[in-house]
Amino acid sequence: MKERMRPLLGSLGFSGLEIDVYLALLEQPNASGYQVAQKLGKLVGSTYKALDSLRAKGAVVANETARPTTFVALSISEYMDARRRDLEDLQARIEREMEDMAAQPAHGGIFELDSIAQVYERCRNLLRGAADVALLNTDARPLEELRSELVAAADRGVRVLVKTRAPARIPGCGVMAPEKATADAQSGDELGVAVDYREYVQAFIKSDGSGVEEAIWVRQPRLARQVCYLFQSDFTLTKVRAMVQAGKEVKEIGREMTRLTRMAEVPALPELLPQEWVLTDARKGIQKRRKALAASAQAEPGQMPSQIRKVTLREIEYIMVATSRTVVVESAELAEPKQPPDKIKQLPLDPDAYIEPLY
Repeated sequence: MKERMRPLLGSLGFSGLEIDVYLALLEQPNASGYQVAQKLGKLVGSTYKALDSLRAKGAVVANETARPTTFVALSISEYMDARRRDLEDLQARIEREMEDMAAQPAHGGIFELDSIAQVYERCRNLLRGAADVALLNTDARPLEELRSELVAAADRGVRVLVKTRAPARIPGCGVMAPEKATADAQSGDELGVAVDYREYVQAFIKSDGSGVEEAIWVRQPRLARQVCYLFQSDFTLTKVRAMVQAGKEVKEIGREMTRLTRMAEVPALPELLPQEWVLTDARKGIQKRRKALAASAQAEPGQMPSQIRKVTLREIEYIMVATSRTVVVESAELAEPKQPPDKIKQLPLDPDAYIEPLY
């Protein structure tokens, strides 16, 4: 057991002699420095230096009322709890000092994550910052690591949808899980977390959970959006397959597909939106609308076909408000949520109006 303990204690910053002294005191509490030196076969002076270092680190306490002074090693749990509190206090002080220095993360980028701790901490940060929707495709072990953050996100009103390969239930979250764990030939766990169609983490974790095979964090809106679409499609196909196998009616399957789509719907990113849209007549059918759009794209200024007209993002918002419809577009130009009623009434409110982007 001692040999297995040595590298673990070494990772805490203990030197080789400090490890020997600490383990010796666990076996023989209230020993003097001389007794520890004799037990280990080490020089008395070196042993006392190791004891002083361990006292400074908070791993050993001394009884100076005894003659000679005796020493006791704290349990590893007590030592780690004290060290954790010290680190939290240090973190708070450093963060306060660095508030004016720290720059905001780069808007875009693809970053490699090298450790399992980085992967989980980045996923936790994504979930803590999620505003609208969080999509996860994960195995059982990573899911348990993130359970508390998922519950907290759902409590804030974030729509959380999880697909996992083992039975699971998470309060407030939509979970797609089999009744029994599914066998998987792959040699490790997979974890994918995407939030708000803006960022995602994809990681392949070693089979013993000790590290990562590959892991990236993506902050590219276009890439993240496509990955979220893939997540959503995978969720929908998984659910539809299960409903078909269960013999569900087509209408019920359609309603569930619509529900899943709505659940994963978020406001479109302003930078990805076309700035011109057209208002067409929904009664003319999809093919006629497409032809009208094609004609509008080729039309000269002032020669827009009569069945359509250009509208702006701001007008789209007005139209949707006036007709009590929902819309998933937003823009910096739509920063005025309350508009005069007469401004809304001036717009055409045809219930058959159909809005499409003009690329």
